[in-house]
Amino acid sequence: MNNYLNFTLLRSYQMSLAKLLSFLGHPLLIGTVYVVLMSFENLSNETAWKVSLLTVGFIPLPIIIHNLKKLRKGEYSNFDVSDQKQRKGFYPFAISLFILLMIIFYLFGFPWSVTVNTLNFLVMMLIMAFINLKTKASLHAGISFYISISLISLSLWIAMMFFILALGTSWSRLILGRHSLQELAIGMGMGLVFGLISLLL
Repeated sequence: MNNYLNFTLLRSYQMSLAKLLSFLGHPLLIGTVYVVLMSFENLSNETAWKVSLLTVGFIPLPIIIHNLKKLRKGEYSNFDVSDQKQRKGFYPFAISLFILLMIIFYLFGFPWSVTVNTLNFLVMMLIMAFINLKTKASLHAGISFYISISLISLSLWIAMMFFILALGTSWSRLILGRHSLQELAIGMGMGLVFGLISLLL
């Protein structure tokens, strides 16, 4: 009886930790933090504010509104759009937002590095959307590892912290049953490759 109670308690703690890590490593949250950190490190304050506000206005906010609407209508089974079939409708929407943001960066003469890095991330999203036609790739893993590698240019210590978070986030997605090991491996691989490209740009 005690062993069962201990197991139940351990499982409860494990699920709570997994939910916390999944939230902390959510693409919309760490993606926003990443853009702000990199913008204020590499751009003038004025430009950094513009890039940060435009990114928040064109990516996280529309996606949050879109996903909540779909969730309420029953078209999405969860906010993260973990279902492969449901993601087939999510990717075109998200990709369109990134294309629009990239065009704005280009037309308004933002530093070339901003446009190029947006394009690099967009290509990763396009490939993951293509992969989703056959199997699912973890966006949580892909984006968190992308960010952890990219942040090496900012600070090795910050990059290591985000890398640990990326590992924890990937573990959480497995524990919560949102992804298989294969799906996590695909997402991780995509994030590492395109994160390295971002680092080299």
